[in-house]
Amino acid sequence: MSDKKGVQGVLSEVISSPHKVVTEDQAKHILSEYGLQVPPYVIVSNAQQAAKESATIGFPLVAKVVSPMILHKTEVKGVKTGLSSENEAVSAFNDMYDRLRKDYELRGILLEKMVPPGVELIVGLQNDPQFGPVIMCGLGGVYTELFKDVSFRVLPIEKQDALEMLEGLKGKQILHGFRGSRPVNLEMVAEALVKIGTLGVDMAPYFESVDFNPMTVYPDNYYIVDAKILLKDKPNASVISNAQPNSNYMDVFFNAKSIALIGASPEPGKIGNSVLESLSKHEYKGKIFPVNAKGYPEIMGLKAYKSLDEIQEPVDLVIVTVDLKFVPALLKISGSKGIHNMVIISGGGKELGGERAEIEQEIKQLSHDLGIRIIGPNCIGVFNGENRLDCAFQGHARMVRPKNGKVSFLSQSGTVGIAFMETSDTFGMSKMISYGNRSDVDEADMIWYLAQDPNTDVIGLYVEGLGDGRKFVDTAKRAIAEYRKPVVVFKNGRTTRGAVQAASHTGSLGGSFGVVKGAFEQSGIVSVDSYEELTGSLKALAWQPVPSGNRVAMVTNGAGPIIAAIDRFEDLGLKLANLSEGTINSFKQHYPATYVLGNPLDVTGSATADDYKFAIQAFMYDPNVDIIMPWFVFQDDPLEETIVDVLAGFQKLKKKPILVGAMGGPFTRKIGSEIESKNIPVYDFVSTWSTAAGSLAKWQLVRST
Repeated sequence: MSDKKGVQGVLSEVISSPHKVVTEDQAKHILSEYGLQVPPYVIVSNAQQAAKESATIGFPLVAKVVSPMILHKTEVKGVKTGLSSENEAVSAFNDMYDRLRKDYELRGILLEKMVPPGVELIVGLQNDPQFGPVIMCGLGGVYTELFKDVSFRVLPIEKQDALEMLEGLKGKQILHGFRGSRPVNLEMVAEALVKIGTLGVDMAPYFESVDFNPMTVYPDNYYIVDAKILLKDKPNASVISNAQPNSNYMDVFFNAKSIALIGASPEPGKIGNSVLESLSKHEYKGKIFPVNAKGYPEIMGLKAYKSLDEIQEPVDLVIVTVDLKFVPALLKISGSKGIHNMVIISGGGKELGGERAEIEQEIKQLSHDLGIRIIGPNCIGVFNGENRLDCAFQGHARMVRPKNGKVSFLSQSGTVGIAFMETSDTFGMSKMISYGNRSDVDEADMIWYLAQDPNTDVIGLYVEGLGDGRKFVDTAKRAIAEYRKPVVVFKNGRTTRGAVQAASHTGSLGGSFGVVKGAFEQSGIVSVDSYEELTGSLKALAWQPVPSGNRVAMVTNGAGPIIAAIDRFEDLGLKLANLSEGTINSFKQHYPATYVLGNPLDVTGSATADDYKFAIQAFMYDPNVDIIMPWFVFQDDPLEETIVDVLAGFQKLKKKPILVGAMGGPFTRKIGSEIESKNIPVYDFVSTWSTAAGSLAKWQLVRST
């Protein structure tokens, strides 16, 4: 049992000191308290101690200077290795102690038993600004800087998280045993990572970053050889967010029966005019109250009001298109009228800084004090595919409003939200939220609401930055586990963030997206790398059944794209299925000798619709196949247009997912459109096609755990 209070006492003492550096002897004491293995060591302050203690520990030894003023020991020649006798230990002590004490405050010289060569790992802890304490694990030694082969998880972690971190390393084969070497006991390493994670949670208020480099591992043992702990200027007790999602009044945003539009305008070209046109001239059936301070008697045939407080009838939702400086007063009026929902389309808040940022901060505070949920500012608002509530200011002549469906989409970017509105017309949209600056409602609040929404089956997000990252991933993990709905995210803004201090490997190796990627994997989020992969994956998840695994069967009349897709399978967690003997025998009996049998099955440019039908039928009933991926060259004359009906027949079975690939011009797009009318996704890029299959496989894996 670790002495948590004792360790925190050490850290409190160090953090109040001028240098705020935990020295190596202190770090190793802390590690030992948490049951982590360090080499035998002792700190000595004179030559006599050096002679006596070196003989007790045994040789060979390494000697290291210990000073809160020295972070990089090698730069001051403060490390000597391979000491093989008492005389060498004394000589090393005398050299370092006498030379360095003139310029540095020394605690002494640390004598430590040298460990034999093994596989070197680097393990780190970092207080990430979005997620709080996170753990990193990767290959150490020369691999650390060369390959940056690391993986991250948000703390705390369980043993399975640690095992997944190790399996996520590109160089994992070194741990599994390479060229005759014995494999490392990964269960042992995982248990050590969990202990380090516990230490990280307990120390979280105090540290900035922690590096254990190297952690040398053997088949049945390990040692943490070096430890560096950098502390904050002062403890931060709230570094681990415990914020919970708030779905209060969220449903009103989508099912408001009455809406007051602040800034409604009769002038074409004004945002208030476009929003009013969207609400009042199309399919939404609720009551609209136009509000404009100029005192128009009516706008677009609707009775208009000079101010919000003039409206005597109940108002469910307020939509704002006027300058943010008017919003605090509007919030106070809304509070007095018992209104709990506001969409602020207007921008010009914290993104401009200064006084404008102060206005947005006041809005945030009033939202909290008055219990008014806010979406925005700086957004295009919300859309409900079912009742057609639509506050987007893009005109209907220029932007398609999608048909109703089961996919809901959250976007930090209004531009991406607009694009998705049109893209999703193919497969249908339940709800869209463009949330902009998220002064109140954030991603976690929306995910939790949509997880419970009976009209949403699949949740997609485009995000650039996360507010409370821990709240986000914790909520996503809970929503996935409790409501069994996939969450697919395209996270933009992936540039590497520099280390908080140059001494921190963990910071420099992580980068913003390294931590985010690990957090997503840990919570069961399906992460993709582009807008096209996002929409393609959502389409597959909305239309296709969940596969039983990751084994893919492929059939084509043009092999090139198939090869390109297979090249990506390992990274996507896919593998080619080993077809059953019965399937292979049926191919031999059915197809001519000119066809290339196996998986992939190449039915060549002579393929007919029946050739594809026979192959897909065999894949459907082969127990070794989970996902079916036919690629078509529709330009080939032997392939009849009846292939649409063939695929539709298999789709009705809902037995296994079918993802179609095809690239080409007008005729290919025509056939592709007909296939998609049967709810079978078609992809014209190999990367999108293969990623969609990978997303299905990832979702199956998440569901099964």
